[in-house]
Formats: sequence, structure tokens, C-alpha cells
Amino acid sequence: MKMFTVVPAFCLLTGLCAQAQQAPHFDGNSWWNYVKVLADDNMEGRETGSAGLKRAQAYVVEQLKKNGLEPAGVNGFYQPVKFESRQLVEKDCSLTLVNKGNRQPLVLGDDAIFGTRIDLAPSVEAPMVFVGYGMNVPEAGYNDLAGLDLKGKIAVMFAGAPAAIPGPLASHYQTVGERWKTFQAAGAIGMVTILNPASMDIPWSRISVNRNHPSMSLVGREFDETAGQKISVTINPASAEKLFAGSGHTFAEIANAAKDRGQLPRFPLTFSLAATAKRMNTWCFRRTSIISASANPSTATASTTAPWTTPPAAPCYWTLPPRCGVPMTS
Repeated sequence: MKMFTVVPAFCLLTGLCAQAQQAPHFDGNSWWNYVKVLADDNMEGRETGSAGLKRAQAYVVEQLKKNGLEPAGVNGFYQPVKFESRQLVEKDCSLTLVNKGNRQPLVLGDDAIFGTRIDLAPSVEAPMVFVGYGMNVPEAGYNDLAGLDLKGKIAVMFAGAPAAIPGPLASHYQTVGERWKTFQAAGAIGMVTILNPASMDIPWSRISVNRNHPSMSLVGREFDETAGQKISVTINPASAEKLFAGSGHTFAEIANAAKDRGQLPRFPLTFSLAATAKRMNTWCFRRTSIISASANPSTATASTTAPWTTPPAAPCYWTLPPRCGVPMTS
């Protein structure tokens, strides 16, 4: 039976290398050659709608043909996939720490950034609770949320996992979907993540500079892993001490305990977090993916995109949520 799969662009490597592994003397050169081409600066990061992405698209199709894979898209190797793009109007957004009427603004970009992969609520104000690593791992008998009252509150977590949790389990329970499933079950309305300064592969300056880049997500409730989440914020560890003032704990204490992935304390914070978020120009995008069919499931592959830069044609309106395809602010 033929198998059909749609996966990200770089997963071309999986399919083509699976073919290459059937050769008697495969030495990894084929795999590395694909990496060198697709990761080359000439591909411009395969940014949506870029000329570089179109070059990557053509390269993927060429390699699939050379390796004898059959097209399985609605248009040869091509298959439309619908996305929604989100971007904030940062000048109309704010984050503020609130305690007994005292308000301490956080500077967007310097202190914190919004996460736009969720459907941010226009306005939120709620108490915060520090939940350690924020993990609930039944298989390991581990639960950071045990005994905490999170109903109607914002969970504040330290990025990472304790040493007590095996790597594969830790990776699974740190995914966005599993994180939110855990917090939502406990009654939380959102989450704040404090990055671990000891394990930041990318400096805050680089993370911050990309904060206003549009994000994209698959259209369809079945793909929404964060339904119901009202707020998502990432905190610069250099500014994190502000959140812990008056709690009886310091961020330095937390960061030091986490250096060896040790157990972290869990406690209510004295601050509530007030947030306003305004979103601009939510568009429906049609992303063209490359898909192929093979008797071997490991050789099915996909890739690449091209957005609508003007409101899409009529079919989008009945296949997507009402706001898709309509310039709007929220």
C-alpha cells in the first residue's frame, strides 16, 4: 500500500537518504550534499515567498524525480496547505507587573517578548505562580504542579527539565502541546517562560530582534495545540529578578539550582501580570508543499511555500475561519 506524508522542507533529507541507504556503499556524502544545498545562503533561509525558497522548491522536486519517487500532490509534486499568519502591533502592546496598585512596566524587546504562535487575548490580568520546570510526568512519578493553585492564574516556568526525568520523556513533555495540556488541566490561563541563562544557544539580543517577525500556524482546530491559552510570554533572564521581588526567593537562587538541573522551589509570586496585545493583518496563506508517494513510508517528503500577499480567492472563505483572508486588528 502506498503511504502519503507531508513534512517540513528539510525532511527531504529523510526521503532521499532512505533511498541512498539502499546503495551498497553509502558513506553519508549524499546526505551532506543535500544539507549543503538547502542550507546555503543562496536559499535565503527558505523564507516564505522568497526567491530562495522557490529555488529550494525546484531543487527538492528535481531530487525527488532523480530518485524515482512518484508525485502525490494535487498538482504533480505540489499540494496546497493553508496557514494563518499572526503579527503584533507592538506600539499598542504592553506588559506590566502589578502589585497592590503599583504598576511596573516591562520593556518589550528588552525585558520580555510575546509569543505569537497562540491566539493572544486582547487584554489579560492575572496572578502569577512560579511552577519550577512546570512539568507533569506520570511515567516518572514527577509533578511540579502538585499542590499548587493555578486556577485563573499564569504559570511562570524555568526553561528546561530536572535531571530526574530521562531525556526522551523530558523532550516529550517540554513540547508546546504537552506544556499547555498540563497547565490547562490545572486551570491556568497562560504561561510565562524564563530562559535558562546557562543553556541559551542564542543570545537574547538575537531572540529579541526577531520578535516582530510574523508567525504562521496551520489552519484548523485539529492542529491547535494551545486552544484556550490567553497569554504566552518569554522573559529575558537578565530581567527575571523583577518577577521574584517580595516572594522570599530570588532568580539568582533559581538559576543556581538549575545549573545541575536540580529540583526547583514552587511558590506564588507577589505580582500579577497585566498584558494588552493587538494583532495586525491576519491573513490566510496558501503554502505549497511538495509531497511524494513511495512504497517505503520513510521516503515520503515535502517542502516550501508561497503566500498570498492580497486577500485570497473565494475558496479560502469557506474552508477557513471567518477572519482568514480579511485584513484586521484584534
